[in-house]
Amino acid sequence: MKKMLLVFILILTMILTSACSRNEEPETIPDKVSSDGPSGISKTPVMIDKVYTDAEEEYGWWVVPRDADTITIYVEAQHADTVLFWSAPTGTEVGKERKLIGYDIDGEDGWSFEWNIKDQLLHNHIDVQALGIDGISLATDTFNVHTLED
Repeated sequence: MKKMLLVFILILTMILTSACSRNEEPETIPDKVSSDGPSGISKTPVMIDKVYTDAEEEYGWWVVPRDADTITIYVEAQHADTVLFWSAPTGTEVGKERKLIGYDIDGEDGWSFEWNIKDQLLHNHIDVQALGIDGISLATDTFNVHTLED
């Protein structure tokens, strides 16, 4: 019985020591920007060419009628993987009130987002963020939107 217990302890010790001592080199992860990786990955950073809406523009603000239910935001971007749409009220120190209102992950039909604004009075900054297909670049554009007063 003592002999079996001793053999069991020796086997257990061998297993534990072999599992804890790895002699392999850690795998190196290639840099997406400078590597000669797959040809499908662009090394060009994302760029936003144009942001516009289906609302009327007046004095630098996109003006939405009070009875509007939605507003669509369109983005023309190059080398984008995902486009995020954020809203924050105007004013000072309102960054913590910024909310993600939508996103688009399929640019095949263009980048856009239809925002449900029913029963909202807007006086907001809209931030559009395009995330690059290179996995590291980011482009941002901001515009203002306002609900038309009667």
